[in-house]
Amino acid sequence: MSVMERGFLIVLTVGLCACAGKPTVSEFQCKAGDWETIGYRDGAAGIKSTQLLAHQEACGEFGIIPHRGSYLAGWNSGLKDYCTAENGFNLGQRGAGYNGVCPENLKEPFATAYEDGRQLYQARSEVNRLTRQLGSYENRLLQIKQEIVSVSTAQLEPDLTTEERLHLLADLDSLVEERSEIKAAIPVVEQDLQFAEQSLDRISQDLAGVTY
Repeated sequence: MSVMERGFLIVLTVGLCACAGKPTVSEFQCKAGDWETIGYRDGAAGIKSTQLLAHQEACGEFGIIPHRGSYLAGWNSGLKDYCTAENGFNLGQRGAGYNGVCPENLKEPFATAYEDGRQLYQARSEVNRLTRQLGSYENRLLQIKQEIVSVSTAQLEPDLTTEERLHLLADLDSLVEERSEIKAAIPVVEQDLQFAEQSLDRISQDLAGVTY
């Protein structure tokens, strides 16, 4: 099986797994009976071998029983491509999950690389989260500024009742208080963002010389 063919099978598996509730294999695949290829597909995607039970259920509708030996042979072959340090790192830095499928002889390099990638993913995610939070605060300050102008303008209306003026005054006080809280929070988020960026830089530098 070529590298291109293997890559296509991995992509195909991801697509199939995303369709929750749908059969894991089609009628055509059941009848074709290429269980080694299906096993490889699952193994190369890091899916547990118990997936065979789901395939068996799907094919049972057509009176077909999967060939367990062929499936497991393909699955074990697929694991060899899945359980590499390169793939572990790529999965980790994408924030993808890991089902603990790698055998003992392949587990350590995969797990080490996965954790390195996971660290990088988490550091990037924290920087992105704080950046979004800071942007949200800044946008809200602009909105508050506009709302204060609007409320202040409304207070100038000569025909307002006492109750309406009190409501506007309460709205204005609330906006001013919210503005003060946001202005106090922004320096804290900016400092947290600076620390997060420094942490991301350190992790990136530590991994710069690592080859997976």
